[in-house]
Parts: sequence; C-alpha cells; structure tokens
Amino acid sequence: MIDVLMLPGTGHPRGGDGVTEAFMNALDPKRFRPRLVPYPATFGGLDMPYGQSVAIGRQALITAISECHNDVIIGGYSQGAGIAHEVTILASEGLVDGPRVIASALIADPFRPAGAGIPGSSVASGYGIDAMHPSLGNKMQVSRIPTLWAAAEGDPITALPAGNPLRSIADLTEWWSISDPVAVARWGEDLIEKCRTGALQRWWSIENWRTWSGAMAYARGYLWDGRHTHDYIRNGHVQELADALGSWALLWKI
Repeated sequence: MIDVLMLPGTGHPRGGDGVTEAFMNALDPKRFRPRLVPYPATFGGLDMPYGQSVAIGRQALITAISECHNDVIIGGYSQGAGIAHEVTILASEGLVDGPRVIASALIADPFRPAGAGIPGSSVASGYGIDAMHPSLGNKMQVSRIPTLWAAAEGDPITALPAGNPLRSIADLTEWWSISDPVAVARWGEDLIEKCRTGALQRWWSIENWRTWSGAMAYARGYLWDGRHTHDYIRNGHVQELADALGSWALLWKI
C-alpha cells in the first residue's frame, strides 16, 4: 500500500475544490491510500499572504510525510501542487525525514517546467506562471524522484506562454496582503527586494510582444472557462494522472 498525500488548491484549506477529490477518487484503492493535508490555502488580500500560506503548507506536508509508515507519493493541486513541488525537491536532496517519497503527482503546478507532463499523454504548451523567475535558476528542477504533471491547455497557472503579462500577477502578489499594517509593510519590502535583485519575470521585453494580446484570453480561461478547474475533470487529466501512477505501481510490484 502506498500513502498519497495531497494538498488542495487555493481557497480550499481542507479540500472541496473538486479537482483534488476527483484525482483521489480515481486512484486504485487496492494500491493507494490517499488523504488530504490541510493548510491555509490563502492568497492574500484580507487573509494571510500567499507566501505565508505556502510556508505553512510546506511544513504541514513535511510533517505528514514523517507520520506515514509506508512509501509515500506527494502531490497537490494549484497552490498545493507548487508546495508539493518544493517538498519533492527537498526530499530528493535528503532533507525530509520519514518514509521514502517515491513519486510526485502535480496538478496545475505553478512551477511546471516547459514540456513536462504525463508519459503517453499530450503535453500542454507554455510553462508554470511561477516557473522562470530569474532568481530561481535551477532551484525548482526536480531530480531523482519521478514526477508527473497534469496540465490543461490554456490554464494560465501551469501552461502560460513565456511573455504573457499575467506573469506579473505571480511576481507581485507572493506577499500581497492588506490584513494589517505589518502585512502591508512585508508586501512592500518584498516588491522592493524583487526589483532590486532583478527577480521579476521580464514579460515586458519586446521579444515577447507576440504573446501580449493573449493575456485576456488566458484570464478568461482562468476566470470563466474552467481551464484551471473543470478542464482537469472533463478532459480526463486527473484520470490520466491516476492511471499513470497505477501503471508505475505495477512496475514497482506494489
């Protein structure tokens, strides 16, 4: 039996986003034991900032791994996928205590590299909205732990063209919060530091002008057309991800 630890998406700290549950329900119950890992799942505004939510989620997942008694697959959806991506890297470097993390399953990962996907399935264009910060370099590159990415075409969180202006949202809102004066000051400090260190994705570069007109289409896909939500279920992405893990389990003879 393999334990599967999943972090849900933004706005759903204890699940209920639909996509996470659809994936968990698609897993073979004879081989996998899925469970949710709660965390704040906030995105700033009047709540805690995204960066703080991610930090708490990261520690929650690391703690959950340490409490397992079987081999573990970690994963998540949207914000949860980004957190699981980070923890996958830590686990591959031997920085996570507990059972062996044998694979990672990421749905709508904001750090998805270009060309990453599920073997045997079509690969979405573009790459994650957070994936190419100049300050990251190769820090978000997964190695040694097999990782699968479910990415819906047109989802700006995980399949955004290189020069799309929507990338500025990820750059500017990591610590966005107006919940109190301290939070506002922290956000301002983060923006100043990113400008000072050149950590912003250069969507405004003239070499990217061909993709600027697509910003509204990608925004519509996120806000109204279900590219970031319903497409993962109705187009079979979560089922493909679950099936791929099942095939791996057969190869591992688990």
